Amino acid sequence: MKSLIVIVLICLVQSSFAQVETLVWSDEFNGTGVPDPANWGYDLGSGGWGNNEVQTYTNSSQNARQENGFLIIEALKQGYTWTSARILTNNKHEFKYGRIVFRAKMPVGSGTWPALWLLGENFASKGWPGCGEIDVLEHVGKDPGWVQCATHTPSSYGGGSINFKKKFISTANSEFHTYQLNWTYEKLEFSIDSVLIYTYRPATRNTATWPFDKPFFLIMNLAMGGNMGSDPQYETGGQKNGIDPALNSARLEVDYVKVYQYPAAIDDPSGGKNNLSSQQPFLYPNPSEGVVRVTVPEGTSGTGIVYNLYGKKVFDFFINGSTAEINLTTLPGGLYFISLQAEGKTYNNKLIIK
Repeated sequence: MKSLIVIVLICLVQSSFAQVETLVWSDEFNGTGVPDPANWGYDLGSGGWGNNEVQTYTNSSQNARQENGFLIIEALKQGYTWTSARILTNNKHEFKYGRIVFRAKMPVGSGTWPALWLLGENFASKGWPGCGEIDVLEHVGKDPGWVQCATHTPSSYGGGSINFKKKFISTANSEFHTYQLNWTYEKLEFSIDSVLIYTYRPATRNTATWPFDKPFFLIMNLAMGGNMGSDPQYETGGQKNGIDPALNSARLEVDYVKVYQYPAAIDDPSGGKNNLSSQQPFLYPNPSEGVVRVTVPEGTSGTGIVYNLYGKKVFDFFINGSTAEINLTTLPGGLYFISLQAEGKTYNNKLIIK
């Protein structure tokens, strides 16, 4: 009888909604000329950008262009100054949660400071660091090969942030690598070439430690000099203008940017505006370390049962409203099945506890 129950449960799972991530947005830079204006805008001008940077950002194709299937962001020496580009998806594409992947090759030259990152869309009203910042990748030419990921929040930000990790990639300047952020409602995971290098998951979650519960937009830029990029051996006049005087240009090359999310806003209980919408329940994260968020359509309620692989009920729960967080950390790792009743319907899914 137990074997029959297991078979029935597996069949129910196979016929129920699947939690498979979907590519929701990408740019592979296969066009010509400037980056696609439907995807990218520009930050323009000089003034240091809060970091004592040297360059002036432009919207010229000399500084940002599509070329042979790549995005080229090129910094150019113009007499005693530098021009470069900072492109962003603000007011065009914002995302809340998901897996964001950049495939890129870093520039060569001391004084360069490229970055692939995200900024909270409410930065104009909330300010920085209140809006939150996620640096998927930063590299400074004075330390070739050392790449860094970081988060900036009201509790830890700027040069004093303790929430970062560096890793040495010997071919960062000569080969393309993938720099990835996996962003869920509970943590930020940073990977290089699919190898996890850092997880940000604060023990205390509040506005000071976790401003990452709203949409963010993407930014790619190549700064010159500045607080982080300046090479002290080349600095003059007490300024952060340390750039190798033999350097006349530098190129950040990006093969693609891709954003994946789950159908049914699987990782977005509040229905972020750029996640796919659905009225079906879901659970997340899956696989899980034991704490699982289960969501039903807004304004409804539901009851659920967790079964083990042998069809035995090991946990039940009730959702009143839209979302419940269930703690299954007392269960051993393995495969489980969840049956949820909501709106007069029954939904079934498998759950893996790590």
